[in-house]
Amino acid sequence: MRLSSTAQFLVCSGLFVAARPSLTAGPLLDQLPQNGVQSAFQILRRDYIRRDDLTFEELNRAALQGLLERLHFGASLQPVVQHDVPTEPNVHSEFLAPDVAYLRPDTFAPGEGQLFEKALADLVEKQAKQLILDLRSATTAGVFDEAALMLQCFLPEGQLMFKMKQMGRNEAEFFISKRAPIWTQEVIVLVDDDACPAAEAVAACLKAKGQSVLVGSKTRGAMVRFTDVRLDDATMLRYASAELLLPDDSSTFRKGLEPHYFLVGSTEDKRKVFAGSRGKSMKPFVMDRVRPRFNEAALVSGDNPEVDAYVRKSQGQPLPGDEGQLREVVVQRALDLVRSRTMLSGFKLKWEVDAAQVTPPSDQADGEDIPKAVPAKPIVPSPPQPPTPTPASSQTPSR
Repeated sequence: MRLSSTAQFLVCSGLFVAARPSLTAGPLLDQLPQNGVQSAFQILRRDYIRRDDLTFEELNRAALQGLLERLHFGASLQPVVQHDVPTEPNVHSEFLAPDVAYLRPDTFAPGEGQLFEKALADLVEKQAKQLILDLRSATTAGVFDEAALMLQCFLPEGQLMFKMKQMGRNEAEFFISKRAPIWTQEVIVLVDDDACPAAEAVAACLKAKGQSVLVGSKTRGAMVRFTDVRLDDATMLRYASAELLLPDDSSTFRKGLEPHYFLVGSTEDKRKVFAGSRGKSMKPFVMDRVRPRFNEAALVSGDNPEVDAYVRKSQGQPLPGDEGQLREVVVQRALDLVRSRTMLSGFKLKWEVDAAQVTPPSDQADGEDIPKAVPAKPIVPSPPQPPTPTPASSQTPSR
């Protein structure tokens, strides 16, 4: 029985893998030579107990499934969306502390780069001294042009930010900063494996320039541009067709970015916090909620919140905070890092030894021996003695 041209190509190329590989199929298959791959395929076609099930269509589907599994996120099958809803750009910005600003691009959709530039300029105008840049929003692939607009807010004008190398083209597409930077200080960048390719590009470029401290977990390494090809009315093939390269031509594809400070939070809680803070504030999810206590302010106002809470609890009524607090721990720890560094940088420790404390006076410089002081022995008073009673026989009774 002759194989189809597609099946012959996949088999000869060694791309055929089982639809459900065993736990050891991956390493063993990687070590198997080409003639071994072809022999295994021929044996299965000849002696497998259900060889009639191995039709040309089934073989091609198994080969395509195995190929997509090996390429991981480099290629995938996606459903065709009949009515694609455009993503609305959004940039969240606020002060989490008097001098600590928080900035989070949510979509990397067209138009978000301008919103990012405006929000960052507003934070700088309001005297922000520290910046936390959150790039962990779970979104689509994003637009690399928007990532370039955000990057040039940090890098000098005329500097190469990154390149895009398209397959089949000899020349790469260069992305160069076209404006003066808005923020020139260090940036605390939050990353994880939810970061989209455009967000990962911003983090990689800032890290390569030595201008950021990465906090969070390792990224996917998906800094590629995807192309969609429609296969039929319901399915399309999405594959990586262009790769982002840093100025030194290095790539993090399928490698990812390693954070400087490794910190893992709950992905589910993070997405809930991002959804709940959109258009609002992040502070309720970052600052710990404290139950009211009887303090000086309550004393002045004549209230006692502790008694009120006790009465409500005795009546079976819930108290504020009983339901728990949804927290974003990664942002909390990043804020703690910034605050502690700012506080410690204000202290200057003096390690030099004061010469006046170790140099003897001039009148003792000739080596005169000074006798050691003899420790004084404290005088311990003896305890008081009780009075001696007078014998009754020695006393003369009066008449």
